[in-house]
Amino acid sequence: MSSHFVPIMEAHFPPMLFVLICAAAAPVIAGATQRLGLSVVVIELLLGIGLGPQGFGLVDPMAGPLPALATLGMAFLFFIAGLEIDLVAIRGRPLRRALVAWLCGLALAVAIALGMARAGLIDAWRVVSVALMTTALGVLVPILRDSGAIATPFGRHVLASGVMGELGPIVAISLMISRRFSTGVAAALTVTFVLLIVGLAWLMQRGTKVPALLDPLRRGLGHSGQTPIRMALVLIVGLAVLAENFGLDLALGALAAGMMVGFATRGGQRVHELHAKIDAVGFGFVVPLFFLSSGMRLDVRSVFAGTEGLVLLAAFFVSLVIVRLPLALLLRSEIGDREARALVLMSATTLSLIVVITRVAVEVEALAPSQAAPMVGAGMLTVMLFPALGSRLAGVSGGSGSESDDRDGL
Repeated sequence: MSSHFVPIMEAHFPPMLFVLICAAAAPVIAGATQRLGLSVVVIELLLGIGLGPQGFGLVDPMAGPLPALATLGMAFLFFIAGLEIDLVAIRGRPLRRALVAWLCGLALAVAIALGMARAGLIDAWRVVSVALMTTALGVLVPILRDSGAIATPFGRHVLASGVMGELGPIVAISLMISRRFSTGVAAALTVTFVLLIVGLAWLMQRGTKVPALLDPLRRGLGHSGQTPIRMALVLIVGLAVLAENFGLDLALGALAAGMMVGFATRGGQRVHELHAKIDAVGFGFVVPLFFLSSGMRLDVRSVFAGTEGLVLLAAFFVSLVIVRLPLALLLRSEIGDREARALVLMSATTLSLIVVITRVAVEVEALAPSQAAPMVGAGMLTVMLFPALGSRLAGVSGGSGSESDDRDGL
């Protein structure tokens, strides 16, 4: 009697199988540990560490299809973030105040980063200063929506600071990592690229007819062809490639694509269905692969190898709050001390942009891997602590920032 039984130790398990198992397990673990404040993104980073070279060594983050899928996941992450940006809802005073506060905070962040560099904690002070000014808008929007605070003055200021915390760092990092052009040329190209996208979005919001290229985004969701989803994919990849050909970061192109789709579909009858299907593709598949891959690349051992890693983690964590103090000073008289302090904590909530900025900086050798890991660790702590603390301080209920949702890391 012949047997084709293969002993378990001799069976071959593709590395992508382990990655997909972890992607599926992450939301389950996050749901089971919700009281600990562990979001899906934090779980994915931790599972990635376990899969990678510094864990069990089951997956090589640079082998097979994973690098390409992770890059697509990063593009999807910023495309979905672009969908959340509604400049019309925060136009006027909230957006102006957020812009002034962000620029003041950036000046403070530069001073702090230079101090860290002088103390020997970091080398790339420019990267650190930009990373300090990031905000996870995707964490804030569900909290404000669930609590009904999104249309209040406090909610509009939170949204405005979140928009600046995404747009500003992406534009800044695109300038920093450009290797094709000089700083001046890269700045001009970035400004041109942003103005084109914002100008088109503004025209569409003013009632200008949607360009024929974007019109299919408004129909076809109920058909097997799923034209809007395919069009969204074309825009994500197309604008990301265009941005890279400009010598900029693909995140800028993906964010611009999200803003365009958001403006083209906002107010439509089936806009929520479109966003839900885009979320399904992004958060159901490629975005988790990006965070798992990023976890595999983190140099976690360096954080605990000596005191420098822990000191950098603590310094970066505290600095994330300090650079938001100009925001509190600007708005204290308008929204009150308590809500101003809550706004500081909420706008200091960040993770995904830190992951992206540090990962890109490490790839272009602008930042040492041993310095990237403590920064990501500090970002994890903000997602675990600040949304809940800020919500309680502002009297906002209905969200905690620790729900089982990949948006917790946006």
